[in-house]
Amino acid sequence: MKKLWIISLILLGVAGCSEEFKVSTYHVDDDQQEIETLTKVFKDNQNLSEAAAVFFDHQLVVSVQVQQMSKFKKEKIRKSIEKKVKSAFPDHDVYVSSDLKITWELKKIIDEQPTTDELKKDLKKVKALAKEET
Repeated sequence: MKKLWIISLILLGVAGCSEEFKVSTYHVDDDQQEIETLTKVFKDNQNLSEAAAVFFDHQLVVSVQVQQMSKFKKEKIRKSIEKKVKSAFPDHDVYVSSDLKITWELKKIIDEQPTTDELKKDLKKVKALAKEET
């Protein structure tokens, strides 16, 4: 009976960790080529569980969430993603964060799809949140 419980817990743990990778993006100009390039950068990294990105006026704000088992390497993963994104988009001002509050704000922007003036204010708010220490 004890072996059955151990096997059940292992299978439940493995099933819980196999969550589908989610990418949310918003591009003001709706440039599908840039979105696909960014998605490919994310898909190449097996440590990510979720990513959100907003393109606006040669700015790219990205937030990534790492899988539970990779939390200890979170900063290293963020830096490698930042390096890959900067090399894929050399003409953009790139900001990459692994902070959950940045992910929430970017998801809110993606869901609302604001106008350019509102988006400019929202991105300033996101960058101010990034500088904030909690």
